[in-house]
Amino acid sequence: MAIDTGLKIECTDLQRTGGITRILLRSWASADEVTFSATSSATHGISLIEDGPATATADWFMYEFKDEVPTLNVTASKENGSTAFDCVLSFYLPLMNEIKYGALQELLTQCMMGIVTDTNGNNYVIGASELYSVGGSNNASISRSQTYLNLTSMEGSTGAAYSEENGITVVLTARQFELPRLYTGVITENLVAQTATTTAVRGIKPPYFYLLKYV
Repeated sequence: MAIDTGLKIECTDLQRTGGITRILLRSWASADEVTFSATSSATHGISLIEDGPATATADWFMYEFKDEVPTLNVTASKENGSTAFDCVLSFYLPLMNEIKYGALQELLTQCMMGIVTDTNGNNYVIGASELYSVGGSNNASISRSQTYLNLTSMEGSTGAAYSEENGITVVLTARQFELPRLYTGVITENLVAQTATTTAVRGIKPPYFYLLKYV
């Protein structure tokens, strides 16, 4: 694709704020499908995420966190003509306990996809790349078998002094073959309180939070 336009910085771009307001996670299944928008100088998005053909919704879990701690960092590297994008999502769960450790233990075996919402209202999708596809198929088992989001590290600490933090730092990583896309679909939230005994949706059991449906 040839360069067909420049890039303008708007006044509102200079009023941006840092930070993350929401983290959504789900497990991939072999029938999952993603509708990618055509990439151009103005668009680089995903318009629909489905649990399978002709299914209008996808289920997500929202992970809460300590404010002003989460970060999403994207680093590009080019080697032998191929470019890879390492997406690293880090967040902090206050207070170590059985529920959180149980949920994180399950994440260790999951191939996931995530949506990260920043304070400017952008919904970044991590764990999906259209460029890593076979024959243009949207089927997850064909097109995204090596771009999943995975839990790569976590560190829990009780702290030493009474004033020190007690909690868990979680790091999720995905190696993609294009920059993260923005999700442009409509969000419908179905509030389902999570407890230690709540049945998982799509294989993930967070310690607390909400079940969301994207349509």
